[in-house]
Amino acid sequence: MVQMKMRQRFTGGNDNGVEPGADAQKNLLVASGNPSYAEVRRRGEGWTVQTTTLFAPLVAIPTTTAILELYNNGQRLLVVSDLFAMHVLATAVVQTHAIYAGITTKKKSPTLTALVVNSLSGKELKTTSVDSELVTGVGTTIISNGWRPWGGLQNFNLGAATPGESWSVPVDGKLVVPPGASLVLHVAGALATASSFQMGCDFDWVSARLDD
Repeated sequence: MVQMKMRQRFTGGNDNGVEPGADAQKNLLVASGNPSYAEVRRRGEGWTVQTTTLFAPLVAIPTTTAILELYNNGQRLLVVSDLFAMHVLATAVVQTHAIYAGITTKKKSPTLTALVVNSLSGKELKTTSVDSELVTGVGTTIISNGWRPWGGLQNFNLGAATPGESWSVPVDGKLVVPPGASLVLHVAGALATASSFQMGCDFDWVSARLDD
């Protein structure tokens, strides 16, 4: 038999013991008093990064080109929370677009395109370099380890060439980039309008290993 004990820990607290609860099927009952991600972001390791140059989406499923590559050059896990894209320049026609993402196997660091990485908890921004924990590449060539779409298909019709839709896809940790591997991203759709899209990613650095 396993006996569980819980501790109540907070600033000014005294580590008092707290009894866990279970339902009739012995499922552990847990209730969070804070919004999702509040505790994760409180640790100060939540970041966001995006492309800075407008690009054309693909008109096919991605294969060996990533419009944005995030290479884990450190020792921690890069855990993805959200993917997002912005249709900055739209064409007056019915269009559909989707975000595609994949995780490579271990590889060499990509050719650097320095990007600004902004904190999601008020820390000072960072600019990526060849030696930073995160190395960013734009328009890189990769060996595909599988791509899949994330989020719902975006479908809309414009009467004029104006800024179009933007959308964010909750990933909630389902994509994890181990040290020496990359998160690769692209947008695919029905129309490849030049210089029309930006995209990016929110993520957290987590001090853990895949085999923990």
